[in-house]
Amino acid sequence: MIAISVIIPLAPDETKWGALLGDLDNMPDNTEVILVSSDLGRQENSNISNKNVVWLTAKSGRASQMNAGAAAAKNEYLWFLHADSRFAENTLPSLLAAIKKHPDDLLYFDLAFLQDATFLVRLNELGANFRSRVLNTPFGDQGFCINKELFCKAGGFIEGLAYGEDHVFTWKMRQLGVKVRPVQAKLYSSARKYKKYGWLQTTLKHQYLWLKQAWLQWRAI
Repeated sequence: MIAISVIIPLAPDETKWGALLGDLDNMPDNTEVILVSSDLGRQENSNISNKNVVWLTAKSGRASQMNAGAAAAKNEYLWFLHADSRFAENTLPSLLAAIKKHPDDLLYFDLAFLQDATFLVRLNELGANFRSRVLNTPFGDQGFCINKELFCKAGGFIEGLAYGEDHVFTWKMRQLGVKVRPVQAKLYSSARKYKKYGWLQTTLKHQYLWLKQAWLQWRAI
């Protein structure tokens, strides 16, 4: 039976993870859910009683927290989710089928935004899926899933980067000859950052940063 450890890094002010745990209730009984925070107080103040949910404290930074979660994971497959991720009806069965068919690939989902998205943000959704499918560069909010042994072989996420540890990880996979493959299902994400910082500013910033980083990684191939 496929055994998955779900790893969810939590920023200090993150509050959206409770709804995600509800979606994860439908995972197989052998699933392990690891919440990784830099704040020990969050664990102490939590009233979660689910025996499959593990709290872990790690140094601040998404890459550091995901690496710590991966190191502590007991199961064969690692599934990295953002705290504001939500599932479509076919998210879980599609992932299990993809793991069974492509056990040695880096798997990811098509990105979709929740109901808080505006029309302009929907355009970003189309752009993200074009970038993933055509340019083969998904981002972390698309729910990376990978065999733990392969993740360790790749050295995990690079810590200390100013941004884009997920983007660089996909390039590391390609440089190792690992197939980056879509699961053929959607994973939903909140559009809150577009609301907070503005659509134009957020979009331009993201496009500039990922293109800058992609150029450096492409040259390393």
